[in-house]
Amino acid sequence: MPRFADPRPMSTKGPLSPSRCARQALVAIVAVTAVAVGTAVPSAAASDTRPRCEAEPGRRAESIRGDVTRGRAFNHMTAAGWIVRLMPGPEGWFLQITTRGREDDDLSRLTPPWHFVPNAREIEGWHFRNADNTGPNEGSVNAPQELRDFIFSPAVGRDLEYNGSATRPDDVEKVRSFGRGWLFIDSYRLTPPRKGERAAFERLEFSACLTWPAG
Repeated sequence: MPRFADPRPMSTKGPLSPSRCARQALVAIVAVTAVAVGTAVPSAAASDTRPRCEAEPGRRAESIRGDVTRGRAFNHMTAAGWIVRLMPGPEGWFLQITTRGREDDDLSRLTPPWHFVPNAREIEGWHFRNADNTGPNEGSVNAPQELRDFIFSPAVGRDLEYNGSATRPDDVEKVRSFGRGWLFIDSYRLTPPRKGERAAFERLEFSACLTWPAG
């Protein structure tokens, strides 16, 4: 779950005003309430910030917005023919980027990392809870948060391929030089916190951006 502002007074040159103390206390109350009842949590209170999706010199860009509920897939084809797909799993979704005519080929599968920590394309509810699933993840669980970066290229599956730990860094950079993108979790709702269980998403609202070479 997103990190909320610490309600403890911060170090300042002077005493906190009553209004500032009240605002900090309110943030803490909202955080606890959201965890307790499993309500939707806007990511505006989170540490990650949604980037701007803009074309750059020599590169095109397309953005999308979407929402999806537990157990359902999401598919959206952009005007340029890229397909943003969320495949459902037990705790959330797995992000794939495909293209028209190659719908079964995940062009983003060279997105690192592949070992030790969750990949950014694995969007699962437990990433936002602490280790015993009793409260928000305040850094105790090493997992990506609201902002999920990925890379993609039509060369994946043709000239380039994922090969586990033997995947060449040069191949990853070739993919990165072509297609770069991000998915940002705007708001979400998790299953209620139950100690010893793994949290799952019940609903997800997100924005996404893809950029690639023009021409």
